Amino acid sequence: MTKKKVYVISHAHWDREWYMAFEGHHMRLVQLMDDLFDLFAHDPDFNSFHLDGQTIILDDYLAVRPEMRPTLKHWIDAGKLRVGPFYILQDNFLISPEANTRNTIIGRQESEKWGQPVPLGYYPDTFGMSAQTPQMTRLGGLDTVAFGRGVTPTGFNNTTGSLGDYDSTYSEMWWQSPDASKVLGILFANWYSNGNEIPADRAAAKTYWTEHLAAAEKFAATPDLLFMNGVDHQPVQKNLSQALAVARELFPDYEFIHANFSDYIAALKQDLPKDLTTVKGELTSQATEGWYTLANTASNRVYLKQQNTATERLLEDHAEPLMAVSGLTGADTQDRLTYAWKTLLQNDPHDSICGCSVDEVPRDMLARYAHAQQVGHWLTREALTKLAGQVDTTAFPADSKPFLLFNGAAVTQHQPTTVTIEWDRAPFSEGAPRAQYAKLEEERKALPPLRIIDAGGNTVPAHVVNTAVRFNYDLPDDAFRVAYMGLYVTVQVDAAVAPFSWRSLALTTGTAADTLVPQTDHTPTIDNGRVQAAVNTDGTVSFSDLRHNRHFPDCLRFVDTGDIGNEYIYRQSSDNQRIQAGPAQRVTRTVTGGLQTLTYDQVLRIPVSADDRLGQEQQSVTDITQRQAGRSDQLADLTLHVTLSLASEDDTLHIRVTGDNRMKDHRIQALFVTGIHSNHHQAESIYEVAQRPNTTGPNWKNPENPQHQQAFVDLSDDQGGLTVGNFGLNEYMIYPKDGTMAVTMLRSVGEMGDWGYFPTPEAQCQGPFHAELTVTMHDATAADTLAAYQAARAAQITVADVQLPVQQAGALAADRTYLTVGNPAFAVTSTRISPESGKMLVRGYNMTAQPQSVSVQYGDEPAEAVVDFLEKLLPETPSGALRPAEIRTYRFDV
Repeated sequence: MTKKKVYVISHAHWDREWYMAFEGHHMRLVQLMDDLFDLFAHDPDFNSFHLDGQTIILDDYLAVRPEMRPTLKHWIDAGKLRVGPFYILQDNFLISPEANTRNTIIGRQESEKWGQPVPLGYYPDTFGMSAQTPQMTRLGGLDTVAFGRGVTPTGFNNTTGSLGDYDSTYSEMWWQSPDASKVLGILFANWYSNGNEIPADRAAAKTYWTEHLAAAEKFAATPDLLFMNGVDHQPVQKNLSQALAVARELFPDYEFIHANFSDYIAALKQDLPKDLTTVKGELTSQATEGWYTLANTASNRVYLKQQNTATERLLEDHAEPLMAVSGLTGADTQDRLTYAWKTLLQNDPHDSICGCSVDEVPRDMLARYAHAQQVGHWLTREALTKLAGQVDTTAFPADSKPFLLFNGAAVTQHQPTTVTIEWDRAPFSEGAPRAQYAKLEEERKALPPLRIIDAGGNTVPAHVVNTAVRFNYDLPDDAFRVAYMGLYVTVQVDAAVAPFSWRSLALTTGTAADTLVPQTDHTPTIDNGRVQAAVNTDGTVSFSDLRHNRHFPDCLRFVDTGDIGNEYIYRQSSDNQRIQAGPAQRVTRTVTGGLQTLTYDQVLRIPVSADDRLGQEQQSVTDITQRQAGRSDQLADLTLHVTLSLASEDDTLHIRVTGDNRMKDHRIQALFVTGIHSNHHQAESIYEVAQRPNTTGPNWKNPENPQHQQAFVDLSDDQGGLTVGNFGLNEYMIYPKDGTMAVTMLRSVGEMGDWGYFPTPEAQCQGPFHAELTVTMHDATAADTLAAYQAARAAQITVADVQLPVQQAGALAADRTYLTVGNPAFAVTSTRISPESGKMLVRGYNMTAQPQSVSVQYGDEPAEAVVDFLEKLLPETPSGALRPAEIRTYRFDV
């Protein structure tokens, strides 16, 4: 009889920051690494230690022990430390598709600096797995993943009838993406600590292995049993060799192997049976009772998600495409871009971006976001300046001030852009600062009427917002800083900019009639002939799709509920009340050229906190499902300031909400009540527009069903539907009874949760807050639906601007489209020059479940090849149709 093999893999799941601030965990990491090196040197039987799949651990250790680099390299070369393949262990859903991909790319690069990366997509504690993970794994050069959540193992002896969509007979399975990419999946069915703290005492070992072997065998598809020796921040078990020797004596029918993932996976693949279950799509514990999916982390500390989205959009849609089109692609700038990405990715581990940590952690995260954004803005400005030096401006008058608008989005940007232009300057080298200021101030007062023109001399609608004199300076590359006073004109420009294009305009003199002055009144409706929004007296907002004669009365409303949960899980207070914001107050309509806005206030009169019982339940670590706290009897007003914006020729309505939250233990949602009855909806996820059911499974007990989104959620029927976009508001819910999409704008809680009581007063998010949403209505055609999706994605991307030199004969046209995508089904996620190959890469995905023919051109050049994430050639041709939900990276020889 062949012995079953027990593969024991030593590891520690290493959250860089969580229930302690970063440095608390960091100091324990240093001790762990020192202990490992000592163990490697003195125990030749200790096979290896799995370093949690993330290479950043190496950087963290060397930050304290730089002199240990040679020792670290020695033990990696010896196979004792197993590193990679990722840079960090990210949350799948809350970061962008590109952030997921860069984690793979940077992780592979960092791993290969040290040795051979572990051949495993490693997701031990990720809060749900996106559907495209198998395809992304394949594109990252891997074919196997290991994860801890999402699938229910049934055990081959316990299976009765057919399996559910999210059940697997074994802890091993095939996992398939929507495009049909398939990988081998290994579920930690008994968690990633099922081999933790193995006893060396014979009696204890007998009991331990009797229980643990039976638990593993219950689900294992092969004789190869996996035991993970470690858990969160666990010190290495130094007597493991002795403990395994005892196990071998006690259980001679098993072969106990202190192993590593490379050896285990190789053995597993040889022994796989033919009857493995194939699970498909995203794995979010849909078949459970619904309380511990941890999806509410999508709305915890919303300000982190908003900063994350802002940083991603800056790097992905400003810095990288501008660096590409301007030629700012030297090694000295590409390494700065990589630094910005690494800084951003350091905020992307699941306990960090999910906001489910003690208060010190988000403080550190905000600093990292600021650093990444500073680098991103520097690169963007450098690229814009380099681009400006190449644009032909000879069409503009010699006394004008040309400038460029850059649109990195896939749709025409109609929203007016505010640009500040330097009209004149007075250098300090030519006079004292005070005198130079006075000189320009006199010039400012005497400014003639101004207007904006395009390259053909046509007047473009604009409004002069402000003129000012202020200090500024230049930092030349080859000289000391140059200080001056500048005269600046700030203009709101109503100029449409085509997709993936730039457009050159100029500020010049003109008559007062050319300046668009804002007109205000108290009409509660805005209407551009395509879309209408009307504020009702009760504060709800009705939307009308004038193109297709469809109306959504009383659609938008703001609702508050009590929250007695924690950073992981929302639980409504025992009163079960929904408090709707009150009547609209101070309604004002403003029309400035092609832009119409409605501003109004609404008051939420709500309890100031939960009642005293919540504190008792928190202190006693009462389980979320057992809590009974209510809300305080003391009420206070929370005023919402709402702005609705609608540009001419635009089908998208923009919504901005601001407020000052002084309450605790509550949640504010924007509800879009559509009246649409459908059994499913669509939401943008990671490289996918996921179709999700509107109802839950038979085991679901949670009264709510929170879901993740990227840029939008959509609810439609056979007539069409409504797409709600967002900026950093990653949580939504569907209430199927009245066709409501609910997007969480603010969530206030007072504790971290999980395994103890960790107060988090800053997670109450008291103070100023804001939320940005969009609404796009569409008919039932694929073209109109895709246009709504693309509009929601584009709403996250601002138009960049830069002033141009006057009367310059440049190699680049004043107006130009740098990227052309022939099918709106293809959502572009990245346009950049590869630091490794120097080639242009354009990546995106098919938003539909049908094959799509797509032509992509960079300038006038067609793509030369299709490559994977690591830039290895794929067999697909650039002209070939995309598979349903296919992720594709086009390479251009430019």
